[in-house]
Amino acid sequence: MVLDLSIIIVNYDGGREFLSCLNSLKKARDELAYEVLVVDNGSSDGSLERARNDYPDFQFLAAGTNLGFAAACNRGLAAAQGRHALLLNPDTEVLPGTLSLLVKMLDANPTWGIVGPRMVDPSGRAYPAARRFPTPWRLFCEVTRLTALFPRSKLFASYVYGDRDIRTLDEVEQIEGSALVMAGRAREIVGNLDERFFLFFEEVDWCRRVREAGFEIHVVQKTEICHKQSTTTRRYYLEARQAHAKSAMEYFQKYHGRKGLKRLRRWMRIGLVIREGEMRMAALLGAGERARMRAEAAKCERAIYRRGLQA
Repeated sequence: MVLDLSIIIVNYDGGREFLSCLNSLKKARDELAYEVLVVDNGSSDGSLERARNDYPDFQFLAAGTNLGFAAACNRGLAAAQGRHALLLNPDTEVLPGTLSLLVKMLDANPTWGIVGPRMVDPSGRAYPAARRFPTPWRLFCEVTRLTALFPRSKLFASYVYGDRDIRTLDEVEQIEGSALVMAGRAREIVGNLDERFFLFFEEVDWCRRVREAGFEIHVVQKTEICHKQSTTTRRYYLEARQAHAKSAMEYFQKYHGRKGLKRLRRWMRIGLVIREGEMRMAALLGAGERARMRAEAAKCERAIYRRGLQA
């Protein structure tokens, strides 16, 4: 039997959210022919053992250590048998009808290389999951919270299409990696994820390569996936922010060279000084431990940008 879709999930101490994700996929079994491949990056919370017991029809590949997101996805993709491949975060839940419609849209539109669903939070509210490609200014606006303060501004929120109605987005520059379907025809041309990105920016790079190969990227508004958003990276917040800085620099060096990397580092060091100051002020005003943690993360992230990409 030809499989329509290979679903790749990278688990790292995903806990209850990971098991809920697998359960939502089990409920979608009748929609189309698909397989689920879970790559476990050395989880220690018992989630891998529980999942193996509860979902014997799914495939589990135990890496034994944290390979990073891109490398773990590639391990899953190497074993995949489906015509198309879905990268799916373990803190998501797939809503009925979504998988079959995403595959149907790829099959019906040969110029489409990647599709993504409408992403909603646990309350059912859509959030910006599609983005334009990053620039130093756009990342500066993100880190200083200008994007959040002016969510409809073309100047401050263009990164997340704040100047567009999120309910009508169709063709976009990139799709969030929490739920991204790559057409088999596109993957044959662009290959797998670039493993220089340990965490973050691997899907940005993939989307860019797909567009440079002549394919389009679309949001399918009639589909929905619920994303509980960063449940694992929230537990490892400091490490995640450091990884974000390293991957951002890798991306800018790859596509914009030394000058582009230099501009990014300058903008982000300024932005992170502002971010740290905001969080330390919030902590003094009673925001508590979370604000102090974010201030410390901004300080550590700034140190990564200051050092740059070292051999």
